[in-house]
Amino acid sequence: MPHTVFITPPLATVGITEAYARANGYRVKIASQPVADIVAMPRAYIVEDTRGMMKFVLDAETDEILGAALLSVDAQELINTVSLAMRHGIRAAELRDAVYTHPTSTEAFNDVLATVVRSDV
Repeated sequence: MPHTVFITPPLATVGITEAYARANGYRVKIASQPVADIVAMPRAYIVEDTRGMMKFVLDAETDEILGAALLSVDAQELINTVSLAMRHGIRAAELRDAVYTHPTSTEAFNDVLATVVRSDV
C-alpha cells in the first residue's frame, strides 16, 4: 500500500526497503538518482524544485519492483504509478521503457530505472 508524508518535497513509499529485502533473502538490484541529476524530469525544473532522490529496490532475478522511495516534487502522484505496476506485475524495464507525457514528473522513471546496479553482494 503506497503512502506519502506531505512535506516539501513529498516523501512517498511503497513496498519493501533494501534492508528488509536483504534481510529476507532477496537478491536485489538498486536504481537510484538524485532529482537534480534526472534530466528527463522537466517538471522539477519548471517548478524550480530539484531537491530529493528516487530509489527503487528490484528483484535481481525477475526485475520485479519490490519497493520504492520517492522524495521529490509530485512524489505523491508518482507513487501511485509504481504501486499499480507492482500490483499488476509490470517489471522495472517496462516502467523504464514506457513513453510518458511531456513535461511531467513521470518521465523520471526513464532515467532513474536506467541506473540499475546489481547490489546483491
